[in-house]
Amino acid sequence: MEIQDYDLDDEDVVEKEKPARKKKSGNGLKALLAVVIAILAMVLLVVGCIVYGYFTGKIIIKENDAPADENAEAPIYTESQMQEMLEEANEDAEEKIKVETEKAYEEGYRIGRNELLEFIRDKLLTTSSSIRTFNTIFPDHLVVVSKSSYHFVPINRDLAQSEIVDDRVMMLESGEYQYTDESGNVISHKGIDVSEHQGKIDWKKVKDDGVEFAFVRVLYRGWGSGKLVEDNTGEDNIRGAIANGINVGAYVFSQAVTQEEAVEEARRAIDIVSPYAQGIPIVIDVEYVASDDARMDVLTPEERTDVILAFCDEVSSQGYIPMLYYNTEMGGLGVENERLEGITKWYAWYSEVPYYPYKYDIWQYSDKGSVDGIKGNVDQNISFNAFWE
Repeated sequence: MEIQDYDLDDEDVVEKEKPARKKKSGNGLKALLAVVIAILAMVLLVVGCIVYGYFTGKIIIKENDAPADENAEAPIYTESQMQEMLEEANEDAEEKIKVETEKAYEEGYRIGRNELLEFIRDKLLTTSSSIRTFNTIFPDHLVVVSKSSYHFVPINRDLAQSEIVDDRVMMLESGEYQYTDESGNVISHKGIDVSEHQGKIDWKKVKDDGVEFAFVRVLYRGWGSGKLVEDNTGEDNIRGAIANGINVGAYVFSQAVTQEEAVEEARRAIDIVSPYAQGIPIVIDVEYVASDDARMDVLTPEERTDVILAFCDEVSSQGYIPMLYYNTEMGGLGVENERLEGITKWYAWYSEVPYYPYKYDIWQYSDKGSVDGIKGNVDQNISFNAFWE
């Protein structure tokens, strides 16, 4: 209740009533006293109610002047109930964090996915090889396609790495490739590899077409029977190439499954080559064969590496240059590269830029080349080193 001051109108103030006002002042004092007593009574009543409510738990006094619900009753919880509430609150907080994290992840994934797809699209538009695109995205892995599956093989940086610079690989209008130094001078050597599949070869025309070296198949082993067979044109091709000033090497298509068979292949190859040339490269050609019963395909990388080393050791012991021919699948999954360090490599990759992390000396870039003096297709190569000198 508020005490108000009321203003009196001038017309209510009359001189003749002054004596009477003195009498009324006594009554006004009594009235004022009554009002004060009533206010005090109300204050005491309110205070009493508050004290009673506090001690009976009907009223909660909150800290920090926080507003209280007038209708709320004081909660009383056991320790286990408090623990349950804490756990519930924690779960609620974790759920909210999870929801926000998932939203952020989805947004980041959407942005990153779009950028990645755009990057992949641009790479595919500028190269004919999807593997080259993967190479850009996964620079620390060798991406290998084998049996319709992609394999991501970690690259061993402790091994000798390829020093081929992509920008210095040049393709001519003829479809041939060359490799240049930093000044643009051609430093690679043009080569081919041949077998009886090429038929009779006019080696003079081959020489006039700029071919500097040729690898000639001299032996092959049946992938099913295991029989070792001489190439029908091997010796003729070696003689023809040498007679026309073309450097030669010999290769064996191997399907050896034991070290003994590998040594047999090496010795037979040397017997064929030795009457015509000394100290030339003799290559073991190791490939997977698209057949369920291909004898060499069942070897483990360790076993296959044992076979390769047995062949190379025999070749080296006879004064020839041991060399390994393989492709990305074999180099990435089929051998133990750590054990093949120091052996000259001949790498097959049919694309615009060679794709292999480890050092190699010869690149076979096509099996559909064209060279004067040879009817039909022929494998084309470039050598980065003049290993025959």
